Amino acid sequence: MYGGFDVFKIWLGIKLHFTTDTYDFITYGGKVNCKLDTFTKRNDRYFFHKLSKKYNAEEAVDFFVANFLVKDKAWIGNLAKSDGKDNYLSYRKRKDSFSYMFRNECGVINDYLDRNRINFDDLFLVNRGQHPPFFKLLLSKKISYETFVVFQELLGFIERWDREISEKVVWSVYSKRIKKFTPFLRYNKTETKLVVKEVLIGNRNG
Repeated sequence: MYGGFDVFKIWLGIKLHFTTDTYDFITYGGKVNCKLDTFTKRNDRYFFHKLSKKYNAEEAVDFFVANFLVKDKAWIGNLAKSDGKDNYLSYRKRKDSFSYMFRNECGVINDYLDRNRINFDDLFLVNRGQHPPFFKLLLSKKISYETFVVFQELLGFIERWDREISEKVVWSVYSKRIKKFTPFLRYNKTETKLVVKEVLIGNRNG
């Protein structure tokens, strides 16, 4: 029967996925080495039981992914409160309306190009080790992680950024987070390519 221990194992799997280099939640199917006795000795087990009443297994995965995207060292007690729920609802909204959101954020990118009078390729250039414009759009929450990942998968710039960005404190956190989030994002790649061509490249050539 699904309960707090199951949610705990999901949390542990997502935590290992986002915070270590050796565990992949998708590859291992979320399986972790964990005994019930270990769980029952935890002082925070109540929060996992509480979450099991609110979210089924699939929703629990989304819940923890959503929250590790925001902060990878959040205490489970805080996640069980309104902050965790708000992060989850925001994530679900982006997930459920992905096509609409992506098109809108491509429009935001297009406006940024016009306003700053730069070319599309300039978004991804690292100038003297500084944060590229496209990363600044993510930092300022003008675009979502989802949109960032789509462009990364289209263009493959993140490894170059890892080498060229001088500032390592902020970028290293985001770089790892983006790479860890990528396998959780499911979307129609053909559709996103068409949107990029229509909204961005088409407008650039028009």
